[in-house]
Amino acid sequence: MIERAVEIIESGERFLVACHRRPDADSLGSALGLIRTLRAVGKQATLFMPESIPESLSFLMQDEQSIDTVPEGTRFDATWIMDIAAKALIPPRFPSPEVTGPVIIVDHHHAHDDIGDVVLRDTSAAATGEVVVRIIDALGLESIPEGAATPIYAAIVSDTGGFRYATTRPATLRLGARLVEAGADPWQVAQQLFERWEPARLRLLSSIIATLEMAFDDRVAIMRVTRQMLQICGANDDMVEGMVNYARRVQGVEIGALLWEWPVRSAEGNHLETKISLRSSGAADVSAIAAALHGGGHRAAAATQLDVDIDRAEELLRDELAKYFA
Repeated sequence: MIERAVEIIESGERFLVACHRRPDADSLGSALGLIRTLRAVGKQATLFMPESIPESLSFLMQDEQSIDTVPEGTRFDATWIMDIAAKALIPPRFPSPEVTGPVIIVDHHHAHDDIGDVVLRDTSAAATGEVVVRIIDALGLESIPEGAATPIYAAIVSDTGGFRYATTRPATLRLGARLVEAGADPWQVAQQLFERWEPARLRLLSSIIATLEMAFDDRVAIMRVTRQMLQICGANDDMVEGMVNYARRVQGVEIGALLWEWPVRSAEGNHLETKISLRSSGAADVSAIAAALHGGGHRAAAATQLDVDIDRAEELLRDELAKYFA
C-alpha cells in the first residue's frame, strides 16, 4: 500500500492531515512528521485539530498552525488520519467525503475497525511514526525533512515507552539514531514526555493508586479516576495520560486497567462516558479485550470509550476479562 500512498502524494496538491481523538504523541508526532514531509515535496498540508492537545505535547507544534473546522468551499485531494484503529476515534467535526477526498489511514495497530479508503497499516512497526519514515523513504527523499525529526522521534519514544517495550527491535533503535542524527534532541523529548510533572499530577497519582483493586487471582490490577478526584487534586484530564502504567507495574500483574470518567457534550446535553485504558505486562493481548468493547490498539496497549457510567463500564470490562482468561 505504500506505493499507493506515494501515488496519492505525487498526484495531489492539497492535503488535510488529522490525528485521532485525544491526540497522543504518536498520533500528533506522526501527523506533524507527515505534514513537513508533504511540504518538503512541494505540497500544501493543513493540520486538522478540533481538540486541544496535552500541554506536554505542545513543544512538538513549534510554529505549526491548525484548524478546528474546514472553511466553507475548501476541498482537499486527500485526507490522512494518523494512528487510528477504531471508528470511535475519528476526530469530532471530521469533514464530509466531498471535502476530504479519499481518506488514508496510516496506522500500526493489530486490532482495528474497517475504516478508510486507503489503508497503510504496518503491524510490525513500533509506532505510526515509523510508518511515516517509510513514506519518506518511498518518496526518495535523501534525508528526514526539516522539522520532522523531533515529532517522529517523539512518536516512537512514546509508543515504545522510551525504547523499553517488546515492540522495540534493532531496527527501531537504528531509526531512533537516524532521527537524532537528523536533529531530534533525546533529552528534550524525554523531559517533555516523561519528566515535567506538576504537583497536582502527583496528588492525582496518589489518589488513583488508592483506588487499586486486584482481580482474577491478582493477574489484573484495576484503577479509577473520577471527575471528583480531578477536582479535589486540582488536576485536569491531560494529567491522567500514562497513569494506567502504574497498574501494570504491580508484581505478577498481567493486565493493568484504568477506568476514567470522561465528560461528553452533545445536542442532547452533557453526560459522562467512561474511557478504559489497558496495558499488558507482556504475554496478554489487551487489543483483543479492547476490540470486544468496540475499541482498538495493539497487544501491549489498547483502549476504548463506552457510553455508560464507570460502574457499568467496570462490569463490562470484568465480563470480557473473564472470557479472556477462560
